[in-house]
Amino acid sequence: MRTHLTRRLIAASSAVVVTLGGAATFAATTATAAPGGGVSLLSTVDASGQQAALDFWTAERLAQATPLDRTVTNRGAGAPGAAAAVGTAQPSTAAPRPRSTSVAQGDAPVLPRAPREASGVVTGDAVSTARNWVGGALPTVGRLYFTQGTGKFECTASSVDSPKGNVIVTAGHCVTENRLDSRNLIFVPGLAGASEPQGRFAVGQTFTTTQWRTLDQQSSAALSYDVGFALVTPRSGKSLKDTVGANRIAFDTPLARTTVLGYPGRSTTADGFTLQYCTGTQFTDNGPGATTDVATLCDLGGGSSGGPWVHDFDPATGTGTVTSVTSFSYDDNTSVLYGPRFGSVVRDVYTRAANA
Repeated sequence: MRTHLTRRLIAASSAVVVTLGGAATFAATTATAAPGGGVSLLSTVDASGQQAALDFWTAERLAQATPLDRTVTNRGAGAPGAAAAVGTAQPSTAAPRPRSTSVAQGDAPVLPRAPREASGVVTGDAVSTARNWVGGALPTVGRLYFTQGTGKFECTASSVDSPKGNVIVTAGHCVTENRLDSRNLIFVPGLAGASEPQGRFAVGQTFTTTQWRTLDQQSSAALSYDVGFALVTPRSGKSLKDTVGANRIAFDTPLARTTVLGYPGRSTTADGFTLQYCTGTQFTDNGPGATTDVATLCDLGGGSSGGPWVHDFDPATGTGTVTSVTSFSYDDNTSVLYGPRFGSVVRDVYTRAANA
């Protein structure tokens, strides 16, 4: 079993595209349902807490958040389509080593499932083995660093369009996992090796779906809503969008060709600080007890959780329309990634974050 990330997405009918012009101190930490019933505000961080988060991430701590070689013990699988419990990372030697993973409390679940039918396999012009991005600067995508409990973790996030230009999207398990909300969050757009060419943005608020926050996160019912948004704080009066740009975001999109982007942690195929990508056509999760996610052939590793799935991607501008984020893979086929469908529930969470 591969030691990495995980979670998912599906398709619907006509697309709706939105195109709009020490430890941190938490002023509030709540799970609040909005009138629509699908939105949870996880936290609000005051200015001093945001500065503390920026200061927290020293070079040493950033290195500790990078996944290291390790083994993961699967402590048993449930029924088809149900998530298996995943053990904590175990060091490969007797010497103490920092525990690190793509999500808090161990890797995100990997799920047992029946083999996918051959008719669902993508063929043709696709890049299913992750490759380093060599198309120049892509500052709309970056690393999201955070803590949960005593652990230091990393995910991928991306800038999406909003009225004030300060919203990023990621996976739900990157902002809350097992009722532990992420703290000390910072977004580093356009990370390139040890360089942070666009600097860092502190996170002021985090949001997720009520389904992901409240349901059993080992279940398909929760995994189908594994999406999170965060509101970053402008720097010197300049928004994130004005600084790095932003992708469009769409809801209820049909299956289509997609580009998956993410920052895998250090491994035999990634240096831990280089953006990677895959391209291919989406298909549905059709296993027993399946999620409502969509899927694509891609082997991006741990750390790429929360990375954007971009339709109509233009390599020249590095922009397109985000329709999902990397969520999970099944333990019997880690070469396929799954991402949650951006439907009406996710739209409500986005709207809440965009208007915060």
